[in-house]
Amino acid sequence: MDISRDQILARLGDRLTELKVTENEASTRAGLERTFLSQLRRSPARWPRVDNLQRICDTLGLRMYWVATGLGPRLISERDYGADVAQVPLVSWVAATGFSESPAVLLGDDLTYLPVPGLPRGDFLALRVVGDSMNLVAPENSIIVVDRSDTVPRPRGFYVFATPDGGEATFKRWMSRPDRLEPYSTNPAHEAIYLDAPPTVIGRVRKVMLDL
Repeated sequence: MDISRDQILARLGDRLTELKVTENEASTRAGLERTFLSQLRRSPARWPRVDNLQRICDTLGLRMYWVATGLGPRLISERDYGADVAQVPLVSWVAATGFSESPAVLLGDDLTYLPVPGLPRGDFLALRVVGDSMNLVAPENSIIVVDRSDTVPRPRGFYVFATPDGGEATFKRWMSRPDRLEPYSTNPAHEAIYLDAPPTVIGRVRKVMLDL
């Protein structure tokens, strides 16, 4: 990838014009010598140090990668979806019926990893949905992304639940008063599962992925 000094200066100049800020003002705000930018512009053989360029970019609200290459989001305030992609392991399947035994969840080199954008901080795994008791939000064969760090059920939230021994699991919506695991389906044959004790929560479902 070619990085052009003239293009860097042009992008910085456009932002200065946009903000109605002079070169000297921007340099001073960045904690650099007052004439830093003007000297840089007047010296064709001079390149800015990376740390100084970063300070100028931060002051102007620009992403340094965009200033250097013209690629990606321009402003710091713009979300960088390209950088915000997690590799989530597809580890197993989960029943969208009643509780059902699922294959053991094992992490290893032979797993398929799915690129998933826009996830918050968490501990994620992906599961393929088997059954239609949740088809209003996750049709059969779709993939749900589960955050194992979020295990406190909230009413109307979607979670993967396990039996107390961890041997069986199901994907349902949590409802309270009374506590129950509720289907979310076009199929009226599915019924709520009522609980006598607090549920074991594997994690909260954060995303549904579906191939069309």
